[in-house]
Amino acid sequence: MFTTVDYCIFAAFIGLSMLVGIYHALKSSRQQAKAVKSEKTAEFLLGGRKLPIIPVCLSLLTTFISGLSLLGAPAEIYQRGFLFWPMYWSSAIAFLISGYFFVPIFYKLQATSVYEYFEKRYDSKLLRRIGAALFLSTTWFYMAVVMYAPAIALTGVTQVPLWPFILAVGLASTFYTSIGGMKAVIWTDTIQAFFIYLGIGILLFKGTSDAGGLQEVFRISMVSGRFDALKRTDPSPLQHNNLWLMTFGSVLWWSTMYGLNQMALQRYCSMPSLKHARILIGITVPAFLILGSMCCYIGVVMLAYFYYCNPIESGEIESQDQLVILFAAKVLGFFPGLPGLFLACLFSGTLSTISSGINSMTAVLWEDFLKDSHAVRLGDTGSANLNKMCAFIFGIGATLMAFLCQYMDGMINAANSVLGAIAGPLAGLFFLGIFFPRANKNGAFIAVILTVSFFLFCSVGHNLNHPYADYALPTNFTCEKNETFFGSLNASHSATSSAFVHAPYDPHYGKPEVFFAYKLSAFSYAPLSVAMVIVIGYVASILMPQKMTPYQRKLAYSLTYVGRNTFMNDQRTMMSKDGESLIHKSEEMNIMPSLRLK
Repeated sequence: MFTTVDYCIFAAFIGLSMLVGIYHALKSSRQQAKAVKSEKTAEFLLGGRKLPIIPVCLSLLTTFISGLSLLGAPAEIYQRGFLFWPMYWSSAIAFLISGYFFVPIFYKLQATSVYEYFEKRYDSKLLRRIGAALFLSTTWFYMAVVMYAPAIALTGVTQVPLWPFILAVGLASTFYTSIGGMKAVIWTDTIQAFFIYLGIGILLFKGTSDAGGLQEVFRISMVSGRFDALKRTDPSPLQHNNLWLMTFGSVLWWSTMYGLNQMALQRYCSMPSLKHARILIGITVPAFLILGSMCCYIGVVMLAYFYYCNPIESGEIESQDQLVILFAAKVLGFFPGLPGLFLACLFSGTLSTISSGINSMTAVLWEDFLKDSHAVRLGDTGSANLNKMCAFIFGIGATLMAFLCQYMDGMINAANSVLGAIAGPLAGLFFLGIFFPRANKNGAFIAVILTVSFFLFCSVGHNLNHPYADYALPTNFTCEKNETFFGSLNASHSATSSAFVHAPYDPHYGKPEVFFAYKLSAFSYAPLSVAMVIVIGYVASILMPQKMTPYQRKLAYSLTYVGRNTFMNDQRTMMSKDGESLIHKSEEMNIMPSLRLK
């Protein structure tokens, strides 16, 4: 379905991404050479905190819209209805919450690693390293899946083997990220965002036309029952999804991604000021809503296009993950090169996610594990070089891990649920620390251990038992248009697969024999885990108070929402009231240089 011209266009896109990355890497290297002592590492990890807003906005946008999203969101709507769309609408609220509550605290902290917050708020370096280790392991795993998912989907509808796609994306992103740091990531993400918008836009315009026009597309959405999925208001989390999980629950999910995630906060902190960071968030909201809606609309158009000849039922493809690629190849195949443009679009999000992940993992490894023992010995130039080496190693490691994914059945679904099981509890620790001043490290330790253990248990059981494997809404599979089919809505529901009609249970609520914890909706992991951390952490903190010096107590209070106005305010006066000696004051100030008054 893809010609030589298409693969040449894809190769040219990879080459263009590398050239943009190399250019800004060389430019950044010259700026690093001119930078004063102690600024070279910050130049590599944060772009010198002087990055322009629009490129950072596009980078932030494409970081979490990967090839996995471009394949998964349309397929979910095609198979199970419109309930996935409100998940993207909820992102606007999550951005506003992040900009108002979270970003001001982390920006004033001026921390390169977001997990530095745990050490200062809870007075626990161990808790900081636990959070950092969880982030490193899950991000590495996620990067491998993001590389593997579109590559394996392509091999299902083309004759090209798996390895060229993985190597091309993995090596290209590793190369320009390891030599150029944050600036190379930001500017290549800008080019890749252009390809994403262009590729999706052309696909939607031509696909809508081929499917019969806008009116026909939404008519089939109505008669097929996809729109009726929005009426699922049963609040139980023991179902595939519902309206509450996909709206209010998704607010917490996007808050963990765009408000309390290292990859996002690293971009906010790269802005020249807090005002610029908030402007960045304001610009990102409409851009993200547009792109998310475009991804979802692919599923709507795809449903109308394949409604009379479902390629899954006909055996043309093996899984729903290949739907979008098959759709693009058929719709864009009329003009040589357009399918190649869609390949560039598909892998643009992948390149962006991989490069952002590499840069953020490098920042966390350096700040949370290596800096204390190596910064003085290596000096700033040596530290910057070590960070480049770490970025290279992370990229190569993720590429090798992507090859291993082919030996692990159900990897894509497993990755999504595992990420929810770990990202949610980590976000819960931030919520606990920011909104509950009485929370302490004792409660935080107990809460994160119990919550991560429970949701990993649920995730493993969920992916071993596949409780919602039989859930799919019907199509009118005749491979020819039946004009009388549209006579009534009930006719559409009768034209479904025999498995769906005659199932002795409602597949939306999962297989009845599966243990209830395994049937927890994967979309519920974020809100439930955040709530679990808050409840357990707060109660345990009350029952097991932490011994802290007056200074530590006031420092912890300044890192909460209610105490944010005391942040970095006249610390000498604050400590003088506690009667501490000047020597003690000096020692306390030395352990938190990022909190000193400029």
